[in-house]
Amino acid sequence: MKQIDGVGKLTEKQLSYIRDADKRWNFKVGATRSGKTFVDIRHVIPKQIRIRTGLPGLTCIMGVTVGSIERNILAPMREVYGEEMVHKVDGWNMCKLFNETVYVIGAEKNAQMAKLRGASFKYVYGDEVAEWGREVFELLKSRLDKPYSRFDGTCNPEGPGHWLKGFLDKSAAFVQYFHIDDNPYLNSGFVAELKKEYEGTVYYGRYIEGRWTAADGMVYPKFGKENIIDRIDEKYERYVISVDYGIQNATVMLLFGCKDGKWVAIDEFYHSGRESGMACTDEEYYDKLCKLTKRNNCGIDCIIIDPSAASFIQLIRKKGEYAVKRADNEIIAGIRNTASALSLGQVKIHIKCRRLLNEIVQYAWDGNESTEKPKKENDHACDALRYFVRTMRII
Repeated sequence: MKQIDGVGKLTEKQLSYIRDADKRWNFKVGATRSGKTFVDIRHVIPKQIRIRTGLPGLTCIMGVTVGSIERNILAPMREVYGEEMVHKVDGWNMCKLFNETVYVIGAEKNAQMAKLRGASFKYVYGDEVAEWGREVFELLKSRLDKPYSRFDGTCNPEGPGHWLKGFLDKSAAFVQYFHIDDNPYLNSGFVAELKKEYEGTVYYGRYIEGRWTAADGMVYPKFGKENIIDRIDEKYERYVISVDYGIQNATVMLLFGCKDGKWVAIDEFYHSGRESGMACTDEEYYDKLCKLTKRNNCGIDCIIIDPSAASFIQLIRKKGEYAVKRADNEIIAGIRNTASALSLGQVKIHIKCRRLLNEIVQYAWDGNESTEKPKKENDHACDALRYFVRTMRII
């Protein structure tokens, strides 16, 4: 068995999980990179699968998607145990782990519930459980029906009103909480950078301290003058436009330039049919798009567009002048990525982008702990910024 990253010794917290987690439901909750999954890959999953070999019931690994399971769990396990013990997932979403057939299921959508109906599970491992669809988890609860059935899972905490926290508070589950400093093997410089990345945001409490913290107040509370520039370079290396599209709602186009790996929002277009009393057609918006590029004398790598703007996307593709990408519209993950990009200086905003600057300092959470989301106001330019960061994988 190989070592991972030169680490051969478990922490006391990891050892205590191996020793004390003996309930039907067992969870590790806490900070990113705090060692939660590491102990599962090396010890928990192999042990729990092997001791149930030959017993009735199915074995399953569940995560947000099959791809995330491969990335977070199976590929690292293959590094430890080799391909003979950890096979690749086949076309039926099954693989062999330690000579046991294991089902691999993505749990982010309720459509996955059909794969659970009628099944009886003896062992389930859950990755990123707080990001699952609640209905999937509720159905799974009735499927762990053997006297020896067991669930081990990990997650980063979300808001205090999250359904998973409600389950953990009311159940007899074994729950262990992790702070980022619980992992002594992380490079101190990396830890300092990660703390800086989330400082001043709701994500510091969640991804550094491992707490279920509420999202309230401003979405980007640390945004300030260090995020704003007042000069534009003669020539950027790359240009991308990100579009939040509306008919009566506002349409925003943000032009980004990249130099030395850093991006700057250098210009913007804004039009609201509701505010102006006059809606624009797709052809008129296309003309505005062309004018935005021409006045900045730049070639565009691609146009990132709100995926709901089907007619505008079709028009741009028909014109054939620009490449188009449908935006990754993941809201919470996109906000988290954008907060990190701003904090680390990966994205800055030129002072001429007045609409974006005006919105970003007013962009606020709605304060509802059970349906965590930003308010639907002062958000169109912020949405275009989020599309850009998330789709371009800036962080």
